Amino acid sequence: MQVSTSVLCAAVALTLGAGTAAAQEPHAVQVTPYVAVGTPGAAPVGVAATLPLTSRLDLETDLAYRRGEGRIHALSANASLLWLLPRIGQATPYVAAGAGVSQYGSPVFGSDGPPIGTQPRLAMTMNAGGGVKMPVTGSIGLRTDARWFKSVGSQGAEQFRVAQGISFDAGRR
Repeated sequence: MQVSTSVLCAAVALTLGAGTAAAQEPHAVQVTPYVAVGTPGAAPVGVAATLPLTSRLDLETDLAYRRGEGRIHALSANASLLWLLPRIGQATPYVAAGAGVSQYGSPVFGSDGPPIGTQPRLAMTMNAGGGVKMPVTGSIGLRTDARWFKSVGSQGAEQFRVAQGISFDAGRR
C-alpha cells in the first residue's frame, strides 16, 4: 500500500535523524491549545500534547474540532513525529509527519434531486509539515505550525492549515 509505505519511510527517516541525539536530556512534556486558519475542511481549534522521545524527536498527539458538513461536529485525531532541527537563536524549527482519523459529512441522496441530509463518516488521514517553537519563559512558549492533511481512500480530500498556539510544560518525562 503506497500511503503506508510513505508514512513508514517518513517515520524511519525521522527516527534515524534523531538517533544521534538520544544521549542528551529530553525536554518537558508540552500541551499546546491552538487556533488555526486554512482551507475549507481544516480544523480551526484543537489541542496537541507533545511527548519527548529524545532531545531531537517528539511524539505528538493532536485532537481537533471543526463544524462539519451538514452541521456535524467533526473531530480529528492524529499522531505525528516531530524532528527538532538545530536552534536558530531562541527558535527551534521542526518538521513533522504522521497519520490519524478525521470525521466528515457524506451527503445522503433521496430518490431524485439534491442531497437530503448528511451522514457522519470516518477517513484515515496522513499529514506532513513543520513549524517553529519559541520560548517565552521557562515553561511557556509560542508555537506556529503549518500542515498539509490528506484523506486516504475514496473521499481523498486535502486540507492545509496554519496554527498558532501557546505551549505549557506539563512536566518532565
